[in-house]
Formats: sequence, C-alpha cells, structure tokens
Amino acid sequence: MRRWRWISLEGFNANIILTTFELGKQDAATWTRAFRRNRRATNRKAAVFILSGSFSRSLAETCRHAGANALIGKPISNKALLETIKKVLAAPREFIDAEGYVGPCRRAGIVTAGTTGRRRKADKPVETPAAAPAAGGMPTLTFEQAVGALAAATAQFKMDPSAAATCEAALRFVQAYAVAGKDQPMMRACAAFAQQITASKSLPADVARVALDACVDAVKELARLKADDVAKREEIAENARQAVAKAGMQKAA
Repeated sequence: MRRWRWISLEGFNANIILTTFELGKQDAATWTRAFRRNRRATNRKAAVFILSGSFSRSLAETCRHAGANALIGKPISNKALLETIKKVLAAPREFIDAEGYVGPCRRAGIVTAGTTGRRRKADKPVETPAAAPAAGGMPTLTFEQAVGALAAATAQFKMDPSAAATCEAALRFVQAYAVAGKDQPMMRACAAFAQQITASKSLPADVARVALDACVDAVKELARLKADDVAKREEIAENARQAVAKAGMQKAA
C-alpha cells in the first residue's frame, strides 16, 4: 500500500472502513491483513467491510482469514449496505491479536450480504440522472447508469491509455448486474471487453479503438434488448468476442 494511505489511516480514528476487493496491484484481503498488523494504526480494530462484484464462498473465506468483518456482493442498495453495517456493529466480536491471525474472532464466520440475484423492489437503487453516493463514498448505480458510466470510461480510455483502471472499474459494475441477472450474453460480452482492456496496451492504437468500440456497442445493445430476444443477443455477444479475437490476430501479425 502506498505510504500516504497508511499515514491517513494512522492519523484518523475511523470505526468503519469500506473498501472494494479489486484495488489494483493488490486486493483488499492483502490490504486488510497488512492493516490489522500495522500497530501504528490506532484504528486497526475498526470494522472492515469488503465489497466485490465477484462474490464466492472461497472469496468469503479469504476475507475472513484476512481479518475482514464482512464481504458484500455488488451491486447492493444503500439500505442493504447500512443494514449490514448495523448488523456487524450491533454484535462486536472479540479482537484477536495472535502471531498467525489478527482481526475479529473468525470462529463465528464472516457476515455476507448482497450476494444473490434477487432484489426486493424497495431495495432497487432509485434511477436518478447521476449516481448518489452511498455510505463511505461508494457509488450505487442503476443498470442504465452503470452502462452509461462504462461508455464514458471507455471514451476516456480510448483517448488516454492510463485510464484502463477506470474502465475496468466501470465494467465490473455492469458485470455484477449481468451475474446477478444470470444474463449469459452480457457476461460473455463483458468477458470479451475485459480481455480487450488488458490487450489494448500491446495493440496499435487504431486497432484497440475499433475493438473497444465494438465491445461497448455490444454492451449498450444488449442492455437495450429484452431478455427474450435470445438469438439477437447471442449474436451480439459473439460479435464482441470476434472483434476482440480479430484485434488479437492483428497484434500477432
């Protein structure tokens, strides 16, 4: 972790920390493990909530052994997030400071939330022109907003290759909705999109832009079409995959 982040935490006695699992060069489990062991941090006993768009049992176990209090699957509503925070704070666990583990007693497991594809209507994010910030500064986006944010991030990435992380973060929101809705064509289009983001740095700029346009157009078209338009949606996902494959072949050439 960058030194300035440690300094800000060492000097700020917060009792709640929210972080996304996908931090870039390191993940939130690694970050949490190091934070718990940093004796200069006066708030190392703070409740740590990790959010991720790729929830799994193994990920929950990884976060539990790292010393996290909760793993929250994205997307999640403000209401569900606040309920999870209240649940953790209402039943604080003994803090263990041992050679092999530092964090809340892990025998009780880890609190999880927002991991299923079913959402109560009352918990659905309100559709507004811009995403409203949730607790801890985490944005809550509707599906339409997530797709729009991805289109904007892609346009930025095409102009500035250093914006890859921003584009990847925007893509994860769309992927989370696709997984929650079991939308197979969208998941395949997103997978091709993720592959292209990674490959773009080694491709000629014009080739990368064409493939990125194909990917973002596929996502927007899939978002527009109804789920029962199966054949068309499958075709769109395949076109995105082929566009990325074609770009890769030009790299090889």
